[in-house]
Amino acid sequence: MRHWLLLWMLVLLTACNQGDAGSPASSTAVPKEAKLETNLANLPNSPKSFESAKKILYNEIYKGHDVTFYCGCDYDPKSKIVDWKSCGFIPRKNAERASRIEAEHVMPAHQFGNFRQCWREPKKVCAGKDVTGRQCCEAEDPLFEAAHNDLHNLFPAVGEVNGDRSNFNWGMVEGNKREYGACPMEVDESIRRAEPPDVVKGNVARVMFYMEDTYGFKLSDQDRQLFTVWSKQDPPDAWEIERNQRIAAVEGKENRFISQYGSASVGKKTSATPVKAAVAPVVSVTKESSIKSQPTKKAEFSCEPKKTCGQMSSCAEAKFQLKNCGNTSIDGDGDGKPCASICK
Repeated sequence: MRHWLLLWMLVLLTACNQGDAGSPASSTAVPKEAKLETNLANLPNSPKSFESAKKILYNEIYKGHDVTFYCGCDYDPKSKIVDWKSCGFIPRKNAERASRIEAEHVMPAHQFGNFRQCWREPKKVCAGKDVTGRQCCEAEDPLFEAAHNDLHNLFPAVGEVNGDRSNFNWGMVEGNKREYGACPMEVDESIRRAEPPDVVKGNVARVMFYMEDTYGFKLSDQDRQLFTVWSKQDPPDAWEIERNQRIAAVEGKENRFISQYGSASVGKKTSATPVKAAVAPVVSVTKESSIKSQPTKKAEFSCEPKKTCGQMSSCAEAKFQLKNCGNTSIDGDGDGKPCASICK
């Protein structure tokens, strides 16, 4: 009898210890998400739906700068059709999708969705509904919705490139794996990795930093080191600063990794005034009349970084980069004349 009593006490003690051991695990998981919830009031005023986000992106943020992100291709703002000749783009295998632009998430929804319970356990969060993790998060998670529709994380991209990049991580792709003509975007499906063109690596890095800073989506130490290098190698140009300001006017929040860099580059303590002065000339970069009214000097141009046509401040800069920097990607048809959109 005494033996059974001791055995029963041992079982009870073991159960209690297991319960205590389980508590810390659950308590560390819940606060991680709960901590994010406490910051809802400080989130940007993102568009309420992805459809409205795309309309604002195309019609307001990129007004007068109808250029795709990775490849620097011109596109028609009304039809959303991509002009392959403007950037030397050649479809890899899906010409139909490559003919249109799509809104690309630089930090994929899959990546930040994995931080949310609604994505990982849709049957639990959206009980009784036959939905995917993404659908559940869009319906039930205001933080995910804000991140998903945040204009800072959205860019117009060639549809095929957007599809090929999928939700792959950013990194270095060995072997110069380029499959889109003159567009230097590299995607390696075998290792699920994508490497953006040099001229936008800094843009990508600053978006990733912004998403971590704003929503708490933690980057790995390895990613953080890589993005730090990219951001230093490719500092914000005039258009990136202008884009940041346009989005801040809509959402009430800027990407501080752009504004701080921008203000530092012009030697001012605050970003508002000097940034506006720096970007004013690029608002109408596609208009020849605007370009002619702004005299440029050869000494003002630099080969670092090499730019896409959409990032050029003038035809003179485009010619400088083609002739002096070997930036042949801006001469898509190889006729010796760069950037047909601004060198008319």
